[in-house]
Amino acid sequence: MATEQHGLFTTLRTLALPRSQRLSRDGIAFARIWPKLNTVPGLLISPIQEFWLFQAARALPHTATIVEIGSFKGRSTSALAYGCRGTERHVYALDTFDGNDNDFDTRGFRDEFDANIARGGLTAYVTAIPGRSLETAQTWERPIDLLFIDGSHDFDDVVADFHSFVRHVRPGGLVAAHDVLPTWEGVDRAWRDVIAPTLIDTGACATLAYGRTPA
Repeated sequence: MATEQHGLFTTLRTLALPRSQRLSRDGIAFARIWPKLNTVPGLLISPIQEFWLFQAARALPHTATIVEIGSFKGRSTSALAYGCRGTERHVYALDTFDGNDNDFDTRGFRDEFDANIARGGLTAYVTAIPGRSLETAQTWERPIDLLFIDGSHDFDDVVADFHSFVRHVRPGGLVAAHDVLPTWEGVDRAWRDVIAPTLIDTGACATLAYGRTPA
């Protein structure tokens, strides 16, 4: 027990979060899962964006539905799913799981995704939906409590993902997008010109931007 506590406090000290967040109940819970989460490959700005996703999921209703568009090898999926543990919350991970020749140095990562989710003990909280997001949207019916957009970074694709799924987001539900910065002009413009104007209580966590649908 003493060794476990020492490891926890060491992790808390090294996490790049504001002190008030590190010492919160969510911060302590995050410190416990961070060593395992940090083994999953991903493109988030660590660990502050992983913490935001974890905390956002953890604050949702007990039976909440989370839709993630763009999951890669499961880092952001895991952050969300860790926030679901002990509840009936569930993450639906939408991805082709095949990447493309321009943005990825590997192709065909579904097996690695599944292995990363299983290694975290998160399989019960995650359903992978392989394929293109707009095809999935055509038959989607479940109300969404948190929509996280991190798929194609092309302007038209980001806007299409948003429009296709936001109609399912509950009033007051969360919408977030990753890579909202000038480097990714398509995402930045989609958020600034199309997505953010439809939301309230908007904010940012590094390159992750978020807001709520009007109640």
